[in-house]
Amino acid sequence: MIGKGQATAIFDFLRSIKVSKDIVTKGLILLALAVSLALMFPREESIDLDYKVGSVWVREELIAPFSFPIYRDDREYAKDVDSARKAVLPVFERDVEAVDLQLSTLAGFFDQLSEAIELRKQYMRVRNNKQADVSRDSAAFFQLAAQLKIPFFDHEWDLLARLATTGRLSEMRRLLAGFAGEYLKVGILDTLKVFLPGSEFALRKGTEEEIINQARLYDKDDIVLLLEKELRDYYESDNDTVSIAFKIGIMHVAPNVKFNPTATEVARAAAVDAVPRTIGFVTEDERILSKHERITEEAKLKLESLLRAQAERREESDRTTQLFGILIHVAIIVMLYGIYLYFFRTSIFSNNRQLALIGILILIQGFFAYLTRELPVDLPIEYLIFVPASSMLLTIIFDSRVGFYGTVIIAFLVAGIHGNDYSIALASVVAGALSVYTVRDMKNRTQIFRSMGFIFLGYALAITALGMQRFESVMGVTVQLGFGLVNAVVSPVLTYGLLVFFERVFKVTTDLTLVELSHFNHPLLRLLAEKAPGSYHHSMTMASLAEAAATAVGANEVLARVGACFHDVGKILKPGYFVENQKGSQNQHDKLVPRMSSLIIAAHVKDGMALAREYNIPDEVVDFIPMHHGTTRIEYFYDKALQLAQRSDDQTKIDEIKEQDYRYPGPKPQTKETGILMLADAIEATARTLDDPSPQKLEVTIDEVIKKRFAEGELDECPLTLKDLTKIKTAFLKVLVGIYHTRVKYPGAEKTKLSNQVKAPTTIPFEKPHYSSIKEINKG
Repeated sequence: MIGKGQATAIFDFLRSIKVSKDIVTKGLILLALAVSLALMFPREESIDLDYKVGSVWVREELIAPFSFPIYRDDREYAKDVDSARKAVLPVFERDVEAVDLQLSTLAGFFDQLSEAIELRKQYMRVRNNKQADVSRDSAAFFQLAAQLKIPFFDHEWDLLARLATTGRLSEMRRLLAGFAGEYLKVGILDTLKVFLPGSEFALRKGTEEEIINQARLYDKDDIVLLLEKELRDYYESDNDTVSIAFKIGIMHVAPNVKFNPTATEVARAAAVDAVPRTIGFVTEDERILSKHERITEEAKLKLESLLRAQAERREESDRTTQLFGILIHVAIIVMLYGIYLYFFRTSIFSNNRQLALIGILILIQGFFAYLTRELPVDLPIEYLIFVPASSMLLTIIFDSRVGFYGTVIIAFLVAGIHGNDYSIALASVVAGALSVYTVRDMKNRTQIFRSMGFIFLGYALAITALGMQRFESVMGVTVQLGFGLVNAVVSPVLTYGLLVFFERVFKVTTDLTLVELSHFNHPLLRLLAEKAPGSYHHSMTMASLAEAAATAVGANEVLARVGACFHDVGKILKPGYFVENQKGSQNQHDKLVPRMSSLIIAAHVKDGMALAREYNIPDEVVDFIPMHHGTTRIEYFYDKALQLAQRSDDQTKIDEIKEQDYRYPGPKPQTKETGILMLADAIEATARTLDDPSPQKLEVTIDEVIKKRFAEGELDECPLTLKDLTKIKTAFLKVLVGIYHTRVKYPGAEKTKLSNQVKAPTTIPFEKPHYSSIKEINKG
């Protein structure tokens, strides 16, 4: 017994353990995935034997440990059961009291109708004479008319009144009663004939049952056609009378031969029970298989029957143990993938949304495996487990290594769910791996469909090799290849559809999304080119620099390029306040105090993020807008504010200047790509101020900017290493040398240049944070 003090200590200890919400979420994802997959695994029967017809029994001689029946193949038995159920005719019963009841109802209707006609005559007479009791008569008529449950229009009431006066209403009564009695005597089905499973059914009347053809009875459609025909034959061209008689007659002819679902189901159950479940018996100590004996259809049935008999002998605790073992089995496989992501794909492992996406992709294939195992189809539908679809999605959304490792994990799970089927595991790995390699470098969505041939090649290789090994017939291999071909066609289509779904629901940004964003016809880029052409061309130059550097350090070059294209979209709102967009000598900042200028410059970050989200730009790209400046200082206006304060007679002005007011809000770069863009932005802006951008000067400039950003601590939060910075420097230099290469001077060019040269006003690259003081501006 645990004492009260010990219990309190235990609870205090448990409360002291602090588990983060992130760890709990990951644990729940793993638990949900493992339990869902474990429930799909085959239970009851043992799954420790993997055998197929035609393979060789390599174990020791198998002797029956006890007597047991030989069960038929599940699919064959299910097919016979289905045939037995379908062979049972639907059971109908005739309602013997329906004829008298319906004729009585029809007679009562005409009695009420005659009374309503008389009330209407009285009501119309009172209304025409404008007598005081008109409301009482109208209420009596409308109340009785409502009880008839058949609405009549005014012209129909007038016709009914004439028919009653001439005695033809009584004639209609006798006519409809005769038709109804005739129809009910033959029998009217409550089910349309088109919905009956066959041309015959069983008709019960009391304890007697008769098999009759449906043509001998009427259904509702037959009554409609027959009643209309007989009324037209009787009344000839009097269409109004035909219409009223049909309306009354069709409402008073109801089915009297009704379907009995209970009796039908009892008959079907009896037919199913009559289907034999076993085809023989194995006695205790009887030999089932000898070592190195080839497994035949009969031997396979004996093996499956032995496993089933062993499962039936187990106790409930054994089944719980088996289920727990399956759960551990699944958890081990899934955790292997999780360990890989933890050590080699940290960004994926830290993102619970992406982990959930991976879990869904695994579950989809597990469900396909479960479905193909449970469906009673005697065809190799296990090749319709679309593992290549998940392989391609993992590759497109993440990368080829994640896709390949995911393929192996999914193949293991699919094989386990399908009863340790090695053949489907091998085929899934080969086809899935080939599909990974076909989509590892996607440039547009239609490239997904190039994988069809490679997926089929993977299935064809695995199916043919296993077929030759197991001496399968040519027809059997051909059928399997056919299903492999269907998989090769469906998998890319499924991938295409699910990719769009995952991108929208899970907000996943794939390289395909980024490539589409990098097209120059994107609305936001076109707007940038129109409103701020200088910033647009600066962004395109930045894109080249960022892409080259990202490639050099193994970062995502597509993301870096796209981030560079959109990093300055905030300048669209106030393009004239940025030097690259100033066309004349007038500088709009000349009329502003430094603090206001710095606010306008810094605002392009906030404006850019708002614009990007308005145009549905992914968050991964939006991050480049604030991070390419980080928390750097807007040097020009900070120095200008200091100079103005120093010139002022009020010495307290200097103390009022806060450095934080002249810094960008951040955050600092968090990824390699955003860190590269910060360096590219500062280097490109500095390079444009060089009078003679020779390779030597460019190299010195690049080196100084990188060192400065490193010393300022702006790169502290991104994973760029010193080795990466060296590679980035080399990549930047190669691109900038190409941009600022030496040009040949043509005769007369120098003279023209001197004659047209005028002293330009000082331009201020104020939004670039790479100047340390205003003196450097003046020197430029």
